[in-house]
Amino acid sequence: MKKILFLFLTMFSLSAMAQVDVTFQVDMNGVTGFTTPEVNGTFNNWCGSCAPMADADGDGVWDLTIALMPGAYEYKFSYDNWGGQETLVAGSSCTMTTGIYTNRVLNVSVADSLPVVCWGSCAACGQSVGPYNITFVVDMGLSGATFTTPEVNGTFNNWCGGCAPMSDANGDNIWEITIALNTGTYEYKYAYDTWAGSEALTAGDPCTVTNEGFTNRILDVTDNMVMDTVCYGSCLDCGGINVEEETENAFSIYPNPVQGSFLVQSSSLVKSLSILDNTGKRISLPTVALNNNVQVNTESLPAGIYHVQVVTAKGATTQRFVKL
Repeated sequence: MKKILFLFLTMFSLSAMAQVDVTFQVDMNGVTGFTTPEVNGTFNNWCGSCAPMADADGDGVWDLTIALMPGAYEYKFSYDNWGGQETLVAGSSCTMTTGIYTNRVLNVSVADSLPVVCWGSCAACGQSVGPYNITFVVDMGLSGATFTTPEVNGTFNNWCGGCAPMSDANGDNIWEITIALNTGTYEYKYAYDTWAGSEALTAGDPCTVTNEGFTNRILDVTDNMVMDTVCYGSCLDCGGINVEEETENAFSIYPNPVQGSFLVQSSSLVKSLSILDNTGKRISLPTVALNNNVQVNTESLPAGIYHVQVVTAKGATTQRFVKL
């Protein structure tokens, strides 16, 4: 019996030691009609008023420290036992959306005092989080599709179909639309005629991200932006897509997937070779020139999908490879 009690007390003690203090802070200066803010989340089963906050110095910034086990949580600020709650913007930098619910997200590993945020925002009060005007531009010239109106669908409009139609004012088949978005990271893709057709994007291309089998374009919003014109279904502009030129400039990668080294084999002398990750960032790797071929050592490279960009006298070509 003593051994069982000792084991229980030891496990209880280790569990308690594993918890860390996390301090939540929210600026309520722009909010009226409340008595006591509260923190609700997956860590307290969204219990309502069980985690009331305090404003000891009366400056309008309320705080609460909660002991949490390390892990990932969703939460939001509310007040007076769910008498009111934040409305958060899907796709914002501090949020995640599950179904119809958008909450703040928190990854706990060590004791932490979270930054003061404005009610309903990812930033401090007075700090701009948008909205910013983002102009989407797509060239439909090589799409091969029969369509009436292209559209933009994404996490910012719940993939709504025809709610964000694009326009082509000068009839050059380059379509655009400007949408106001808050700071954050968004997924999107081009489609047409209320999802009658949509882009088939390639997983691993620099402008894309793949989640749960779906490959979409990725966008980080930090300021007003007119996006580069891209060809429908591609990360490139249509001028960079030429079937005959790509065939002529083609090179091969062997082996692919690769574990240690691979060989870039080209019919033309390789003038330069670059390795890029999925964000387009160049990575320095050891290479050895072998006549027209180049051996690339990937032993220091983490597993994932990468790109090789080869420049010869005939032009530049890019291919993907997989590092195991």
